[in-house]
Amino acid sequence: MKLHVMLASLLVAGSAFAQSAPPAGSVAIHYNRCDGNYAGWGLHLWKDPGIPLVGVEWQKPMMPTGKDDFGVYWHTKLDDYVKGKVNYIIHKGDTKDQGGRDMSFDGNATQEIWVNDGDRKIYTSLEEARKGREAKPCK
Repeated sequence: MKLHVMLASLLVAGSAFAQSAPPAGSVAIHYNRCDGNYAGWGLHLWKDPGIPLVGVEWQKPMMPTGKDDFGVYWHTKLDDYVKGKVNYIIHKGDTKDQGGRDMSFDGNATQEIWVNDGDRKIYTSLEEARKGREAKPCK
């Protein structure tokens, strides 16, 4: 009976990650916070040269698309960005994560990225992000 429960748990966890994959033509930014508190954390997105996406303002960031076992995630359409360069800042008010820097990645080369709070690195796989978290564990 315990094996059955474990298999069911794995299926549920697997489906949560499968659901967080971006749809065709989109990219995903996954975000993990040690405290598990995502209230007020949003995503500022802009095209080059500094033109915000329609509906995204500093005071009104994009709210997460959903939540999975890693944390929250956002999906955004790749064709909204000049040459696929996705520019972003994860923030809550004027508090910015990833060292307060403007961040970007090539959405043509990488469809999904993972970010751990307090870590400036952009991870290109869930496994790398988990190893990054192990290297800099939550306090």
